[in-house]
Amino acid sequence: MTNKILYKILVSLLLIAFTISTKAQLLDSIAFDTVPIYNLQQALKQDPLKVYKISLKKMKLSKLPTEILEFKNLQYLDIQKNKFKTFPTNIATFKYLQELNISTNKIELITKELGQLVHLKEFTANSNHIVSLPKEIKYLKKLKYIDIWGNDIGSLPYEIRELEDNLIEIDMRVILMSKEENNKIKALLPKTKIRFSKSCNCAF
Repeated sequence: MTNKILYKILVSLLLIAFTISTKAQLLDSIAFDTVPIYNLQQALKQDPLKVYKISLKKMKLSKLPTEILEFKNLQYLDIQKNKFKTFPTNIATFKYLQELNISTNKIELITKELGQLVHLKEFTANSNHIVSLPKEIKYLKKLKYIDIWGNDIGSLPYEIRELEDNLIEIDMRVILMSKEENNKIKALLPKTKIRFSKSCNCAF
């Protein structure tokens, strides 16, 4: 094989590697903390592959804008204080998402698509009407923090026990829950700090 052919092969491999790296990039914690947060109008003026954080809070949204789906490297999404009644399942498009905030909406059900966000570290969903979390949450092996205070959750799925090694804290305050259920959750996640409000004598 001549040097010329070897050179062409090497150049081709480098181009392929460069193309892959520009299409998919999971930020480390240092880079994640330094990249800017854009609103939608600002994000649309950027290179879509270099938009990592978007805030859509207080926009009176009931579904995700279709334009947001072009941001394939999105790793932070804030849709708090909107009018979502259902969990936006197309969030699963953002497979590199590390932080998701859906708080202060009217969402009742978190669907199985949450389990596709395998790089998720923080899930903030307080002040909704959520009644349950999906069993697919077990796939979120990097999840460190869950904030679900002020919802209508009566229990957590048994499968959440698979997160005990990495899950640092769950905030479950302002949730009407029996002491028995509190103890069940503590047994599932013995290494996790769980914040409860004072338990009631109710039964679910």
